[in-house]
Amino acid sequence: MKRRLLAAASAVTLATTMAACGAASDSSGGDSEDGPIKIALIPPTSGALAQFGTDAVKGWETAVRLINAEGGIDGRKIELIKKSSDADPATTLRVAKEAVTQDGAQFIGAVMTSPEHGALNAQLEGLGAMSFNAMGKDDALVGEQCSPYAVHVVQTTSMDVNALAASLTELPGEKWAIQAVDYATGHSAAETFKAAAEKAGKQVVLEQFAPLNTTDFGSYITKLKGSGADAVFAVEFGADGVAFVQQAEQFNLDAQLKTVLGLNMVSEPLFETLGDSIEGYYNNVGYDAAGDNELNKEFVEAYTEDHGSAPYYVPADNYTAAQILFAAIEKAGSSDPAEVSEAIKDLTVDTVVGEVTVRGADGQVLRDSYLGEVVKGEDGLAFDILTNTDAGVTTPEPDSACKF
Repeated sequence: MKRRLLAAASAVTLATTMAACGAASDSSGGDSEDGPIKIALIPPTSGALAQFGTDAVKGWETAVRLINAEGGIDGRKIELIKKSSDADPATTLRVAKEAVTQDGAQFIGAVMTSPEHGALNAQLEGLGAMSFNAMGKDDALVGEQCSPYAVHVVQTTSMDVNALAASLTELPGEKWAIQAVDYATGHSAAETFKAAAEKAGKQVVLEQFAPLNTTDFGSYITKLKGSGADAVFAVEFGADGVAFVQQAEQFNLDAQLKTVLGLNMVSEPLFETLGDSIEGYYNNVGYDAAGDNELNKEFVEAYTEDHGSAPYYVPADNYTAAQILFAAIEKAGSSDPAEVSEAIKDLTVDTVVGEVTVRGADGQVLRDSYLGEVVKGEDGLAFDILTNTDAGVTTPEPDSACKF
């Protein structure tokens, strides 16, 4: 199991001499090679994103249980330092500094939103810690906000939307409305989707944005109904997504729509809450739980044993982050973040989502993306995977604004 969890890691290009960063090596969290390797988890524990934060931690817990059962990495156990945030960047940054300077954390995971990651990336080198982003999707995180101490495990918004755009001509509907959350990911998703829709010959008739933690979507749905749209692209997460879908049903919005296409709006944990009203909805799918590879089968079995239910994309992406981190530490022969950040560049790792590579130019993990339709089967609602789009199609070229 240790071999499988660490994966068959190979450096596509790896500098023969790894230059240690002075700021990183001087940090109290970054240079100890004795005792446990410490990872701080800083998820949201309240508000619309709390469920995702809880499930992110579960992914790391399963990964750490399995690796520690095999003796850890080079004989060193992994220790999780569990913190929490309210998804506010200032709070997350304060907690991260505390975890590194007081608790000795060398690595950070389970941070949720793009604004949190943007604030954190700016401080990582000075803190002497690495962050593994498995949830924040804003493209700026691998652009002007990138850091050589940040690994972007999850697909960016552009990658997700490009995967959806590859199938856009096949989806019913000519007049599209965009309903998105009013922060960085929502705006970047809307901008990318609008360009893709126009390229596909579709018309965007309405764009509107609702603040995070919106509970009343009545006015937004009224505008959607009045726009003449026959399709909606929706970027609403967690409790916000639940409120939007349930109120759209109450307003009978679906009656005029041929397609509802979500970006991280409907996911397996929400199927029971949302019910049959979402049957026929489309959504990007970052992870296929039925993926036919041995690492994924072992993960699904272990996660289900630990937590009583099958994984979906949030725990799977965080587990993938752990796999990549463990492989990089083993490759570096060190847990010093400065050395790990060098070893991880252009590293290829076998993971639960298949073989992935950490692009050396910006820290983006190159991985496949999926489009799924919610269907009803014998065991309830599930995603039917319609398309699998390669990273070579979905991933933009490295942004010149990223200065590693």
